[in-house]
Amino acid sequence: MHFIVSAGNHTRVNTPVSFTVPAAELRALIDTGEAAILPEGGRPLPATCYFQGDTAEVCFVLPLLPAGEELNITVARATSPGTAQSRQTDRGVSVYLDGRQFAEYYTKTDLAKPYFGPFYDQFGTQVTRLDFETKEHPHHRSLWISHGDVNGVDTWNEPKGKNGFIRNKKLYDFVNGGAYTAFTAENQWTTHEGEPLLDETTRYKVYQMPDAASLFDVEITLTAAYDDVTLGATKEAGPLAIRMAENLKVQNTGTMVSGHGGINEDEIWMKRAPFVDYYGTENGHVCGIAVLDHPSNEGFPTYWHARNYGLMAVNNFYVPGPRKLAKGEQMSWRFRIVVHSGDTKTADIAGRFTDFAFPPKVTSSAL
Repeated sequence: MHFIVSAGNHTRVNTPVSFTVPAAELRALIDTGEAAILPEGGRPLPATCYFQGDTAEVCFVLPLLPAGEELNITVARATSPGTAQSRQTDRGVSVYLDGRQFAEYYTKTDLAKPYFGPFYDQFGTQVTRLDFETKEHPHHRSLWISHGDVNGVDTWNEPKGKNGFIRNKKLYDFVNGGAYTAFTAENQWTTHEGEPLLDETTRYKVYQMPDAASLFDVEITLTAAYDDVTLGATKEAGPLAIRMAENLKVQNTGTMVSGHGGINEDEIWMKRAPFVDYYGTENGHVCGIAVLDHPSNEGFPTYWHARNYGLMAVNNFYVPGPRKLAKGEQMSWRFRIVVHSGDTKTADIAGRFTDFAFPPKVTSSAL
């Protein structure tokens, strides 16, 4: 199977590339989720294959392709097992990259909702907060998905005896390989008494990156499965939110930068931008995390609920107003998260957004 990768108008550096092929043709070549990409004149690159019915997605990380150039590649059988792994546990899912634990998706019911994290940079510095003793916004745990007003029920804050719950119902669709690992969480949002409000299906896709950044994609779908749902106009809306480690918040060593050039809360809070990066200094070096909005998302570019005390959340409800979902209706989002060393410019967050919004094109070749 031969293909041509086109960089287009942008130089690509360590860029995830995905393309779709007929499943039957790929299965004739490989029978697992692992493959290799053979670049013309280059070394083999690890790849991950995801079979869905009659089609299959092939994904790899492209090391370098200058703007305007093309690269001939061949899909082949992997010669060694991939090192990106997601493993289900009694706590949820543990994600491993190159044998080390990258993060945990925690689903146990001692907490009101799941969280993903905490996340660390290449030097082992914790970038997101996971503090079960804090009294300041204790419901802010690393990365989470929720909304503060779902038919009047609050699944964001956790007021004792009143909050809603987000309960995991199933973990499935695990994919492991050389380029990425992925899994899907199926959650039910309920009132405090357990009455269902809506269903959430979220896919986490964590890439095996060769550089100082870690990338993962989060694809969220909310379904009004039980009745009509109104997602209210609250600042605590998400649906995706991140809490920075204490030393990285603006009030300590941190800085926030938006894709439109805004700096910190005064220039970012409830303003629109395609991404926000939050970074600071810990143990003598700079590290941070960025959230990238996708152009296909409703209301792109999103507004931001971003605070100097360490919160960074997308929000297209507080300013635009409530969003009503009729029974059976869905609402979906795509985001890319970048955990990085260096500041916004050093980590090339603008370039990471370009790769996410305008990825390289892949076409079939007759070679």
